[in-house]
Amino acid sequence: MSQKFIDEVRAIVLSNFSDEKFGVRELASLLNLSSSHTLRKVKAETGKSVTQYIRELRLEKAAKLIKKTDYTIAEISYQVGFGSASYFNKAFRKYYGIAPGEYKSKSISMSELAANKPETKPPKVSLKKKIFFPVVLVLLFVIGYLLVNKTASKKATFSNSIAVLPFKDFSPEDSQWFSDGVSDNILHSLAQMKDLSVTSFTSSSTFRDSDKTIPEISNELGVSYILEGSVTLVEGKVKIIAQLIDSNDNHVWSKEYNENFNDIIAIQKNVAQEVMQQLKITLSSLEEIALEKYPTKNMKAYNLFLKGRLIDNSRKREDLKKNIENNKKAIALDSSFVGAYAEVATSNMLLAFSYSVSGNHNYVNEATSYANKALELDPNSARANAVKARIYLGNDWDQCKVYFEKALALNPNDADSHHWYAFYFLRAEELDVKQALQHATIAIKLSPFSSAFATRYTWTLILNEKYEEAEAYMKDYGFLLSKTSEELLGIWLLVHKNKSWAPVWDRNIAKIKREPENAFLNRWISALQAQVAYDENKAIYFAKKASELDTDYFWQYFYLLVNNGFYTEAEQVMHSEAFINLSESIKLKCNWFYYYYKGDYDQAHKIIKGNPENFDYRHFSTTYAHLGERKKLDSIDKLYYLHGEFKYQRKARIHAILKERDSMYYYLNKARYAFTGTAMWLCSNKDLAPYKNEARFKAVLKKFYVPYTHPIDPTKD
Repeated sequence: MSQKFIDEVRAIVLSNFSDEKFGVRELASLLNLSSSHTLRKVKAETGKSVTQYIRELRLEKAAKLIKKTDYTIAEISYQVGFGSASYFNKAFRKYYGIAPGEYKSKSISMSELAANKPETKPPKVSLKKKIFFPVVLVLLFVIGYLLVNKTASKKATFSNSIAVLPFKDFSPEDSQWFSDGVSDNILHSLAQMKDLSVTSFTSSSTFRDSDKTIPEISNELGVSYILEGSVTLVEGKVKIIAQLIDSNDNHVWSKEYNENFNDIIAIQKNVAQEVMQQLKITLSSLEEIALEKYPTKNMKAYNLFLKGRLIDNSRKREDLKKNIENNKKAIALDSSFVGAYAEVATSNMLLAFSYSVSGNHNYVNEATSYANKALELDPNSARANAVKARIYLGNDWDQCKVYFEKALALNPNDADSHHWYAFYFLRAEELDVKQALQHATIAIKLSPFSSAFATRYTWTLILNEKYEEAEAYMKDYGFLLSKTSEELLGIWLLVHKNKSWAPVWDRNIAKIKREPENAFLNRWISALQAQVAYDENKAIYFAKKASELDTDYFWQYFYLLVNNGFYTEAEQVMHSEAFINLSESIKLKCNWFYYYYKGDYDQAHKIIKGNPENFDYRHFSTTYAHLGERKKLDSIDKLYYLHGEFKYQRKARIHAILKERDSMYYYLNKARYAFTGTAMWLCSNKDLAPYKNEARFKAVLKKFYVPYTHPIDPTKD
């Protein structure tokens, strides 16, 4: 009977593990028991508290996701219900005795991980130790207290910085979307003040329902103050309680607001004003105007706007489309609602830039149209200016800079704009790695738990030759990085620090000897052999091994075969069981690879034309370029809006195929600070092969410290 109960509890928890709010009350409700009965019964059957039992099940689920997916550690932490990525990192290490990032990179099975968990039973101690330990603990407590207070008092002297935690929802019906909207909009009002540093809502929301103390949260977010509160919405009435606490856990200010729902915007502005008064911030005339401005007087429109903002934060395609739908409805109710226009523009831009699909030009056009409308109504809409800046990024450098500078002048705490302005300085006509680092640093400070921000910040540290800082940051925040980003950054750090690829080879030789069955490592050594050492045989050897260890790497093995002219072997592979078991989408891409690299561009074109939904710009554009189809190439440019890391690499490749040297070298030079590995791609891409002996091409390669050969013989120790 007891096992049946535990099985039921386990099944309930596992079906709700992603809900960070799931706890004793929710479990008790689903078991049809009281909370106290649930606590006693779980403790009796497992020897653990309900909270501990749920946390351990979440950690076990996380361990599986780490091995089976390529999600970042931060993404996995949120998927299994941890509100803070850093807390997850510590909990995982404590439970399994190894950091999640280290577990991800090593060949450790789930059974080995479980078997090697640290012993949790308290060790037996002698009588002397029993007397000695309390004395030591008292001394440590006193020393710790003094250090903490010293550190805290030092923090209090920092410039004004604040994080707004998600307000708790105490409404009878689930209105978390409304509570989050209130929190986010108070944050938005504060963020427009140049004398105040405001942490992004994305980062502060990682501490939703966290059991961490205010000093711990403020330390992790690097802020001097925390604003927290609650919202209760009942029958058209709203009660908001807000309180400001400093990093030493001292209460600074609190206030309770009881108003009609129609006064919600005024309440939010009052909270922001009171906070700034407490922090003794003097507002400029423009800031006063911005703070007093009402987004809309139509509460139905405002409700739709709040729901949309919450959905928008997920960045999923369906949620972005839902956000557009909600805000278009809001605009129908209030055609002067600037914020709603800006939201439609933002979500369209994110759809265009996040999903490489045919027709994303349509999203860009709608984003531009709605951003323009927002700016017609209010030229000082920071969000609309930021959208325009992103759209111009890589397409009109002068206009891009104008809009970025205006967006940041209006909202100096916009982490996204700082992040992308850093990207601007790595691609603009006048490259400036120092400016890139400056904005990447601000972005990571405002949003310390963003994987994308962590990646760009580390990359700009490397480009600025701040190698020790990059190493230290990766050690502390490596859990934020994806597996691929972590490996690439590790490679670039070694290459730039030593001005040579030799340390990369040495490191990987040592690693492959220790972990010969590590699929991910075999895959990377294969890539390096092909792309830097020019040894296709060894590249194929390691790629084949990687694909045998993990079928997710099959595509690289097949690509290397056809890219290097091993067509007979590729044909044999296409009849293998591994190939047959691939998804239809991957099989179609492999077929395209086969005909493309064999030089049968007509057949390659038939494949993509018959299944356009499985292919993107690079497949269409390279095929049309080889066929000499200029009109079709132009039509593809109108369907796909190029942006981001790969834009210049793809442009360089097209001009290489078309034998337009000057344009090819222009784009290769623009791509030299691309984090995604321009150097390695340059060496191996077949379409660029005809230019490898040219002085200009060698000059580009020299910037990346290649070519470099260093043999790795897979048959010898």
